Amino acid sequence: MPDRTYWDDIYGALRPEDVRYDLWLEAFLPQLEASRDMPVIDLGCGAGNDTLYLSERGFHVIACDASAEALRRLKERVPEAEARQLDLTEPLPFAEGAAQVVIADLSLHYFPWAVTVDIVREIARVLRPGGALLCRVNSVRNTEYGAGQGVLLEPEYYEWEGKRKRFFDRRHLEELLQEWDLLELTEGPMNRYHKPKMVWTAAAVKRFPAP
Repeated sequence: MPDRTYWDDIYGALRPEDVRYDLWLEAFLPQLEASRDMPVIDLGCGAGNDTLYLSERGFHVIACDASAEALRRLKERVPEAEARQLDLTEPLPFAEGAAQVVIADLSLHYFPWAVTVDIVREIARVLRPGGALLCRVNSVRNTEYGAGQGVLLEPEYYEWEGKRKRFFDRRHLEELLQEWDLLELTEGPMNRYHKPKMVWTAAAVKRFPAP
């Protein structure tokens, strides 16, 4: 994953009005409604696109990012959100079963496979049984944003211009989420940026323990 200086430079150049959301979370309002009484955790929140969406709809959000500049921008736009700086490659600073919903929007595709698996296991630890992970990740068809470009480090994981990025197909996502119940796994464009970006959208539910 690019270092924090890279992301600080990216977010430092943003204006508050640049923080805007698309409506991908609309499809998961039933899952979100189950988190009315506890915070939604937004992992890799960036400058707060999804945090803004959720806050406008009355949800309490814990917005998490490695970049201090991203969190500063987030607090300018969404001052009511709780902001925490954290590194996704380290254990999450939340108790077991602390959340009903975790969002990871475009934040899980920067890591080696083994690290990605560990992050998803940490998310499962933090969720209550029946809780949901809502996420979007790069598709292998995301050629406008680097799919297939650069030095191949692992299958569909590349380094290009000093940045590392993973691209997913259905098989890899099903493997990553094999211990979850999948509510949705779909591929399609998102249009929050100046060019369409091909992503996978997944909604995965943490299973209840076997009796």
